[in-house]
Amino acid sequence: MRGIAIKIFLAVAMVAGFVSVASAQGHYIGIRGGAGGSKVRFYPKRESKLLMPNPTFGVVYKYLGGDHYVGGIEVNVNYVEKGYKTLLRVDSDSSLQRKLTAIEVPFMWQPHVWMFKNRGRLFLNAGPYLSYNIKSSNEKLVSKEKGVLKVYDYKLDNLRDNRFEYGLSLGAGYGVTIAGRFELLAEFRYVFGFSDILKNPNKYPASNAQESPIDQMNVTLGLHYLFNKQAVEPRARRRTKE
Repeated sequence: MRGIAIKIFLAVAMVAGFVSVASAQGHYIGIRGGAGGSKVRFYPKRESKLLMPNPTFGVVYKYLGGDHYVGGIEVNVNYVEKGYKTLLRVDSDSSLQRKLTAIEVPFMWQPHVWMFKNRGRLFLNAGPYLSYNIKSSNEKLVSKEKGVLKVYDYKLDNLRDNRFEYGLSLGAGYGVTIAGRFELLAEFRYVFGFSDILKNPNKYPASNAQESPIDQMNVTLGLHYLFNKQAVEPRARRRTKE
């Protein structure tokens, strides 16, 4: 089921990108950055809370068409911190916390609607992502009242941990055009993990959960630079000029 979902979104992104690029190409590069939280869906279930704040930042490459709705495609290369916080027991004051550092690459279709005489646009993002965990911080036993109680050494182990992850990235945001060449954007994004960060007990039986996908949510700001301004002007606007 997960594999089918990823194939569908890949196909949609490719088709939408082809239509957008074929009709009118707008080439953007940019940067994005922000923060959010993350949580692991353990099975068997463990009591857990959202771990935050987790910084994220990256670079953007985007094709954007000028027409309504079709939008374009966007690819990010993001540096991401994520992790989880599990309670020692229900309503416990103490929790076990662990953070990962990863490089994530989302491939997204970006439908949009132009607004306010083409100075702004409301957009959605949807598509699969791939991720590679490059390092892990230590696990920490943390108390709300007393702070850090204990630090455990935790290094990524290829026998125990999965370095590669994949899933689905969904987002919504708003962009404002500045001086004709720049776009300032604000976006909320939810990243839904399909793969596990820990290998299942059949591969590593020592205390690993059967399932451990990680979900993230973050709010970011971005600044994109447009190379060819005329290409992304809506067709109706170009006809009016003519």
